[in-house]
Amino acid sequence: MKVRKGVIIVAVLAIVMVGLWLWVLGIVPIKKTVRELIERPVTVGVSPEELRKKAEETALSLSNWLEKQEKLDRMLVYHEGRRDPLLLPVKKKEEEIKESLPPQPPRLVLKGIAWDKTKPLALINDLVVKEGDTVQGARIVKIDFDQVAVQYRAKKFVIKLIEWEEKRSPSS
Repeated sequence: MKVRKGVIIVAVLAIVMVGLWLWVLGIVPIKKTVRELIERPVTVGVSPEELRKKAEETALSLSNWLEKQEKLDRMLVYHEGRRDPLLLPVKKKEEEIKESLPPQPPRLVLKGIAWDKTKPLALINDLVVKEGDTVQGARIVKIDFDQVAVQYRAKKFVIKLIEWEEKRSPSS
């Protein structure tokens, strides 16, 4: 019985070695098909419009991914140059507070403008303000002769002094 097991083991090893040798030399058909797939050039008929559309989709998905990564980086808390996994992101709470606030500027009433090229002034909510001043959290960006540009939470708004309307006479 011991002799039979030894012969079977030697026969199986010989078959495996011959198969491996044939595969390495490329005589086995499976190896040839793999080589043919690698060496054969792949050509696909794609129109320029389809290619452009796919490129735009890829660029859009990449830019969305980059924005998400930047947002995640801003949320992380760092301690001595390393991220601390045990601390909760503090910046996220600040962003939630900013997002919960209304995007509309506070009620600003423009009552008058003293326009000068060098130092224009405006009368807003009974306060005399100049460019760069802040009124109820809104920063005065620019004062023109008939309007004032205001920035409130990264959004710009324009307050006009007089709303001009074209009046047409009923006879025309």
